Amino acid sequence: MSQQPSTPLPPPDPVPLIFQRGFRRLVQQGAYIGVTALLAWYVYDALNLREFGFGFLDDPAAFKVANQWITDIDGVTNNRITMYLVGVWSSVRVIFVAILLSTLVGVVVGVARLSSNWLVARLAMLYVEVFRNTPLLMQVVLVYAIFLVGAPIIQEVLVIGDFAFISNRGLAIPWPVPDAGWWGVPDWFVGVWVALLIAVGIIAMTVRRQRQQLERDTGQPHFANRWAFGIFAVGALISFIALGLPVSIDRPIVEGTRYLEGIVIRPEFAALTIGLTLYTGAFNAEIVRGSIQALPRGQTEAANAVGLSAYQRMTLIILPQALRQMLPSITNQYLNVNKNSSLAYAVLYDDLFRVAGIIQNKAGHALEMFFVIIVTYMLISFLISVVMNFINARVTRVGV
Repeated sequence: MSQQPSTPLPPPDPVPLIFQRGFRRLVQQGAYIGVTALLAWYVYDALNLREFGFGFLDDPAAFKVANQWITDIDGVTNNRITMYLVGVWSSVRVIFVAILLSTLVGVVVGVARLSSNWLVARLAMLYVEVFRNTPLLMQVVLVYAIFLVGAPIIQEVLVIGDFAFISNRGLAIPWPVPDAGWWGVPDWFVGVWVALLIAVGIIAMTVRRQRQQLERDTGQPHFANRWAFGIFAVGALISFIALGLPVSIDRPIVEGTRYLEGIVIRPEFAALTIGLTLYTGAFNAEIVRGSIQALPRGQTEAANAVGLSAYQRMTLIILPQALRQMLPSITNQYLNVNKNSSLAYAVLYDDLFRVAGIIQNKAGHALEMFFVIIVTYMLISFLISVVMNFINARVTRVGV
């Protein structure tokens, strides 16, 4: 049978332009750009941004900032941007300390929530329920009131061992300061010792990694942490003596109604830090508890089978694995610490938000100062995210 020649199919009808995906994307992007441009123009015209500028930050500050540490800025000869940076440093101190303490509290309370001891588990649950479900502002103000009302006045200061003092002006404790030492070196020479400590620390961590690798290769204990700590301790002591003791301890004294020498932890700083620690620690505790409970039960059973103690089981098996699950949520809590630190105004702590408010009241450039505040908080949050993402990448990396 002969086959009939097939007739060619007619070409398909062209797809209408409106149904083409690329065209629709271009229209959507164009509409978005247009709406954004109109909104930006409206804001520019309505808020009269023709006079928008930051030249006022170069003017003299004419105000003081309390709760300074390391910095000693009087506000008379310095401009406003310098005083604002002092406020930023005050916020960073609170954020850093609160993050460290809330992490410690979260791990301890989170593990205690799973304790077989009925009393320990219930106390941990009570802590979480109380501090997680009450406003942070109330906690900060309550701690501040306890410091001001519960602590003795400075005329009746409480002395602890003749080296620490407690009053409603704060806690004064000894503090290391640069010293000429045996060789009469200048104050900046303490930086040489710090550099040597960093070098010794790098060597100690290198030895620790090498001994950990030996443990993995041979299956025999090589006490990596003990070696690292011993190398650092011996190196720090030898360098300290070799440089002629370039650091001395500055003990506080009380003169009239103020502290001299040493370092003073002010009630404002303590109240804000403790409030942030207790509040954030409650959330961290639940994250730790949930991450531990998410692990397979076989991990605990395997640790028990090889004869590990409860401490070894938790620190060597459970927490390292749970860390992979808890880090993203813990990062969010660290970012909340940054934002919640703006409650410093409630206890009159001169953080960046309060200092910016003072500058705004004196200069009258509210929009510019709000822009500076937003950018500053975003930069601090970005720095926290970068650090935590780096740690998360190291923890979740397979084969390291």
